[in-house]
Amino acid sequence: MIEQYLHGLKVPEDELTALERSRLLSEGKEVDRILCCIDSGETLAPLIGCTLTEYYFSSEKMCALEEYIYEKYHSDGAGISITLRGMAEAMGTKIKYSDYNIAQVETPAIKSLQEVNRLGLVDVDRDGRLPIILEGLRLVKKKLGDKVPVSGTVTGPFTIAAMLVGAETLLKGMMKHPDQVLQMMEIITENNNLYIQRLLDMGVGVGFADPMSSTSLLRVSQYEKFSLPFFQRNVNYIKNQGGGCGLHICGTSRKLWEKLISTGIGTFGPDNVEDMEEAKQVLGPYMCIQGNVPPVDVMRMGSPHDVLRSARECIRKAYDSPKGYVLTSGCQTPMNTPEENMMALMDAARIFGRYPINQELLWMED
Repeated sequence: MIEQYLHGLKVPEDELTALERSRLLSEGKEVDRILCCIDSGETLAPLIGCTLTEYYFSSEKMCALEEYIYEKYHSDGAGISITLRGMAEAMGTKIKYSDYNIAQVETPAIKSLQEVNRLGLVDVDRDGRLPIILEGLRLVKKKLGDKVPVSGTVTGPFTIAAMLVGAETLLKGMMKHPDQVLQMMEIITENNNLYIQRLLDMGVGVGFADPMSSTSLLRVSQYEKFSLPFFQRNVNYIKNQGGGCGLHICGTSRKLWEKLISTGIGTFGPDNVEDMEEAKQVLGPYMCIQGNVPPVDVMRMGSPHDVLRSARECIRKAYDSPKGYVLTSGCQTPMNTPEENMMALMDAARIFGRYPINQELLWMED
């Protein structure tokens, strides 16, 4: 039945701008549909005809990509990520750039935790690509700030640590050299706050990406000692200045959810391996949840109808979450994702997420 419906589909047009929609939702007022965002970044650089290397080193191309996504899809947000390796690069890690693949660590800043004293504070106006990213955000804010909420993504402290010394050395170090790991985490946290301050001064939102803090890698006790306290200090830094922030953790995170409630974050995006119904039940009363259409199996490899079906399931499970719900993919949109699939994600919000929610459409048989 849903197949027949989708073949004759007429997608409703948006009635509000993304900024209007976000503002009204924050005030508890009625809007036309749920929020929906394309999870963009360097992987989508080919959409504007540039290589990833060109994107990484051009503020103008970073802005151009966000403009393209807004103009074509009317995504409900725009922003630029520091990328998982951006802060580590500014602190001394050597990065290998490729035209058609995401950047990778070539040489960690330090070879062992015994060298932790070599790490210091960054100059956000000079080190690594930080000034390029900040200028890109300034351009996005200028171009799109009156149309969509703009945010900058920061890397979680524990993930930065893995990029500074290598994941294997870090994981072993938690057992053999915990004091040095904690010393490194102190420096990282302060550097994050230096960068976060620039985002706050610019008036953009703050989001965190922290894949290394997943329970796919860490025991909960390790997370509590080596990751959570430092992430909390970054969150507190933002909250003390009247700001809010969100978090995304790749991989499994369910065992951490109750601990995240007390951090005071405003939004959490679980990976697609987690269930949005459970996220609504556990986290929904305390924060907005977002996600979690599978980025590879559905967004990259599926058809537009696959995207619509998966997005509909996410909406069905989470649209009534007490603190709000945002439809998006479970992680960053992969390279070579068909543009019609990204359009299908936005269309899903306009069809199945239109207020008042049409329960018949949500529960229509496949």
